[in-house]
Amino acid sequence: MTNNKVWLVTGASSGLGLTTVKTLLAQGYRVAATTRDVEKLKIAVGYSGENFLPITMKITDEIDIQRGIADILSTFGRIDVTVNNAGYIQVGAIEELSDKEIRDNFDINVFGMMNVIRAVMAVYRQQKSGRFLNISSISGSTTAPGQAIYSATKAAVIMLSEAVDYEGRDFNVRSIAVCPGGLRTNFLGGSARFPEHPLNEYSSVRQYEQAYRGLHQNQSGDPEKAAAALIELAEAENPPLRIYLGADSFGGAVRKNQEIMQEMQEWQPLSLSTRYDS
Repeated sequence: MTNNKVWLVTGASSGLGLTTVKTLLAQGYRVAATTRDVEKLKIAVGYSGENFLPITMKITDEIDIQRGIADILSTFGRIDVTVNNAGYIQVGAIEELSDKEIRDNFDINVFGMMNVIRAVMAVYRQQKSGRFLNISSISGSTTAPGQAIYSATKAAVIMLSEAVDYEGRDFNVRSIAVCPGGLRTNFLGGSARFPEHPLNEYSSVRQYEQAYRGLHQNQSGDPEKAAAALIELAEAENPPLRIYLGADSFGGAVRKNQEIMQEMQEWQPLSLSTRYDS
């Protein structure tokens, strides 16, 4: 099977990113994949043909991103779909996290993604076409003790993605926030960070930390099916602004929206009380 579209996948060395790269190559797409270790990625992917371009690209470095984009254009001539997948979860109560721990999470999950979008958008604008699949999380719509920072980054991704979609429609560019639930990958193993200086008083946070560790490799979501969903979103004629992948994510979003509507109705009089009297 041959597909001419060129995909860029960030954070491709493991988890959903790696699974997506493998799925795309198996279907004949051309794929540029970013990683910190090219040789390790080549081994993990198990493919060395001309359709595969593994590159080192630090998403927090604008110059490095421009170099990476230039390599992709030199090799494939265009970029059609970008999967902004690089990211990790920082667990911890906001009080016990250092400024560095917080900023590092935002640098990768939000500002790094912004850097990639800005660089690729210039390519899309010239092409008059392109699509972004920005990996958020159900945690961008719901949260829990110990998720303050991670949820904040993923909520930012949702709104960033939506605004990019509105801006990009001027030249046939679409942007979708993809909000998965738990996928059975190594995300909670290799991509989860816990506070360097935890405070024992936050018992609810410690309980959730144990729950995260217990969920590792027990998630209900199939990463191969998630990768297939990404391809369907990339090909959809009229894609959604956001999509919740997985029964846990979909159900969580439904419950959250119901809670929001109920609270809005309860507090409607106060909400509407600030207008000038006519």
